[in-house]
Amino acid sequence: MTAIAIIASLRHKRRVSAAAREVIRWLEQQRVEARLQGDLATALRREDLAVADERLMDGVSLALSLGGDGAMLATTRLAAPRGTPILGCNLGGFGFLTELTESELMPALPRVLAGDYRVRDRMMIECELVRAGDAISTPPGLNDVAITRGASPHLPRLEIQVGAESLGALTADGLVIATSTGSTAYSLAAGGPLVSPEVEALVVTPICAHTLSARPVVAPGTTEIAVRLAELQPGQHVGAVIDGQDALALESGDIVRVRKAAVAAHFIRLDGPGFIAKVRSRLDWASRS
Repeated sequence: MTAIAIIASLRHKRRVSAAAREVIRWLEQQRVEARLQGDLATALRREDLAVADERLMDGVSLALSLGGDGAMLATTRLAAPRGTPILGCNLGGFGFLTELTESELMPALPRVLAGDYRVRDRMMIECELVRAGDAISTPPGLNDVAITRGASPHLPRLEIQVGAESLGALTADGLVIATSTGSTAYSLAAGGPLVSPEVEALVVTPICAHTLSARPVVAPGTTEIAVRLAELQPGQHVGAVIDGQDALALESGDIVRVRKAAVAAHFIRLDGPGFIAKVRSRLDWASRS
């Protein structure tokens, strides 16, 4: 390996800064180039290592994410379109998507530098907003597309189509369309199922639906999900958010289409806990405490 990109969340600045400094020091000893996003470079006073986002992945062997799941989502957005493998270290709170704990990071780096790891692909999704016949695309997402009413007191009416078939119309706080990877995030909080990331699927989960019959639906990953927003009332606001980062304001008659993206995320796996072990340890599945 000749270069590694480091992407970090500064939400936990002290822990992240300490870990990043240690990693950079070690990489320099190994004569491996470290590249940093601008805000991290400024925080570490290593502006000499700063690289603009559009060039950050040029020629790097892997992307190292320092932080929690938010940092992993941000890293995936930069790395997936370039096919760059991602290694995540949890320096945040939850870190379900990460591979390493803080204490495991430095011992794992020699092994990673030697190429002794596996890569597991994670399905990503693309979201397209269709308005009056015109299509607006967004960057691919890893977790989900959430259609929500925000602070509006009125519930939107959503007409849902799964593939070529209509699932019906729903009056609810909103709807989450998640990948298997995203099934442990917003979809889970809304009552959706846990789906192993090895299964390519789209999970359609209503948010506080005004009916007893609406239940989550799991569709094949090759299926397109289309959601049409019915007529909005004056002052009513509805938005679509991709991975909690890109937000689109919706209007009456807008159609949100969600489908499998052409790119995938490549996650580095070592000997850390698998999906089921993480469900037990980090989600307290079946815990009595």
